[in-house]
Amino acid sequence: SYAIETDEMHVSEGYAALHGLPEGTLMTTRSEWLSRAHPEDRQRVADVRKQALRKRISEYDIEYRIVRPDNTLRWIESRSIIFYNKQGIPQRVVGISIDVTERKRTEERQRVLVAELDHRVKNLLSTISAIAAHTMDASSSMQQFVAALDGRIRSMALTHELLSGHRWQGIPLAQLLRRELAPYVTKSNTDIKGPDVLLSAEAGQTIAMVVH
Repeated sequence: SYAIETDEMHVSEGYAALHGLPEGTLMTTRSEWLSRAHPEDRQRVADVRKQALRKRISEYDIEYRIVRPDNTLRWIESRSIIFYNKQGIPQRVVGISIDVTERKRTEERQRVLVAELDHRVKNLLSTISAIAAHTMDASSSMQQFVAALDGRIRSMALTHELLSGHRWQGIPLAQLLRRELAPYVTKSNTDIKGPDVLLSAEAGQTIAMVVH
């Protein structure tokens, strides 16, 4: 909490620990608080506060990053209540700081995963479109086209299943060959030998289609 006309800020032990202040700190300043904000967030934090005071808003929230004395970065959600006198002049601010770093990290991971999923889906649709076009060119009838296209899409599905099982980190060539050849293998017609080869996700999809 702090009075508008002063720079002094009264803080709790929890606040001090969150901001990396010395144990037992119960007093700091708004200037020091603002200096701990990440340089990229500092102006935004100041602007949000000024706008709240100018519009006489009683409550406002903001999320920003702080840089602790040990140079670690933390995300803070700050919730503040502003008290005004009868003339509407701001007198005092009371607030709470919440560490939301883990939530922010989770949100960033989700954003990256969604972007990666979007990229893969677009690539997959482009691949299917190209396969359909080439299959049509090579087919002499609609029945042949449907059968060939179905087989190729099934091959892609098997490859995606393998890649998913390996968390898209790659796919063993021998495993891919066994899956592709499975419908045609007998005890005597297939022999797979060679060194262990790990294909990238992109190479695995291409090789699977070639083998199919």
